[in-house]
Amino acid sequence: MKAPVRKTLQAIAVAVALTLGTATTSQVAAAASAPPAPTVSRAAVKPLQAIQAAVQAKNWAEALAKAKEVEALPTKTPYDIFVLNQFVGIAYVQSGRIPEAIPAYEAQLSSGFLPADDSDRISRAMVSLYYQVKDFPKAIDAGQKLVAAGKANGEIWFMIAHSQYFQDKHSDVVVTVKAYLAEITQKSQKPDENPLLLLTQSQAQLGNNTGLVDSFKLLVEHHPKQSYWRDMMVIIRDGGNRNTTSDLVTLNLYRLMRSTDTLRESNDFLEMAQLAVQLGSPGEAVDAISRGDAQGAFKTETEKAAAKTQMATASKLADADRAGLGKFETEAKAAKAGEADVRLGQAFLSYDQSDKALEAIQRGIAKGGLRNADEAQILLGIAQLQTGHKADAVTAFKAVKGTDARLGELAGLWALQAR
Repeated sequence: MKAPVRKTLQAIAVAVALTLGTATTSQVAAAASAPPAPTVSRAAVKPLQAIQAAVQAKNWAEALAKAKEVEALPTKTPYDIFVLNQFVGIAYVQSGRIPEAIPAYEAQLSSGFLPADDSDRISRAMVSLYYQVKDFPKAIDAGQKLVAAGKANGEIWFMIAHSQYFQDKHSDVVVTVKAYLAEITQKSQKPDENPLLLLTQSQAQLGNNTGLVDSFKLLVEHHPKQSYWRDMMVIIRDGGNRNTTSDLVTLNLYRLMRSTDTLRESNDFLEMAQLAVQLGSPGEAVDAISRGDAQGAFKTETEKAAAKTQMATASKLADADRAGLGKFETEAKAAKAGEADVRLGQAFLSYDQSDKALEAIQRGIAKGGLRNADEAQILLGIAQLQTGHKADAVTAFKAVKGTDARLGELAGLWALQAR
């Protein structure tokens, strides 16, 4: 996960930095072309006009060459130097000579001649320039000043966090991104993808599994991609103690992985099939082995043999189960408690009879007397999701009380997937 994400972030960050620099310098050029309240000295007028003409013609080499004429003037006013730095900064940036551009922009900021709007724009550009030359401490300092002044945009937040990341300050990254998320949430805006990716990377570096899962939840909520679902589900699958996690929780984890199309490994399909048989849902076992076989998950002879054995067992049980559904439905409807109705609904779900499943599960929950009310709510949500009632599915998943904390966590993820 780490290498490809970092590569992507670097590419995006460089593009963002270049865009900021170009936009800012264009604005500076426009500002410089209009006479400000102070005026340049008589000696500097002609050479500065020549530099301006070269900049307007995008002849950066000529602009920098002519800048030496102004630098060589025996007497220069502070305003002469300020205007010179405006043109020199543009020429250096456009020439790709970022380290040489930085002093020109720093001088503009400290000159006292910049209007407030231009000062803000150049301050934002400075974060980009420091970031590009990998002067990460200065990028962080300049960015945090903009944050404190309430003038940071998404790119600034990202470059602060990425600069911290490059210095292995992962705890600082977490603090920065969470502050960014708080600001974005307050504005009712959607968070950018890149800061969230940085958050996952830093949580992984810190070994914070809970924080890592939480950051992936934000990714799948705001930027849903199958790769993010897969990474998150694998972390959840491997993060718990398998000796203390119940079979029921594990089966429901696999159900969510199946729904998000993130089942990939042969052991996932085999274990799901085994647990489904053990928990009385042979139809799901048949489906698990069939999916694994279709994906070519069973590669070794041992895996193929295990899949063949499980399929034979599950198919035999599923045939008998399906044949007895009519009788089971009659008995479930007559029962005072709702457990049989919920199991009936589970069976209907496994045989792609979602409408019947929804009716049975709703009836069972209404009766009460359930073995596990949280699982029944999850099954209800699945049935509603499969029948196209997404809003009702979200409501059902949110109604899970989380008596079993891991089932509660899965219900929250189901709600995200339903949305």
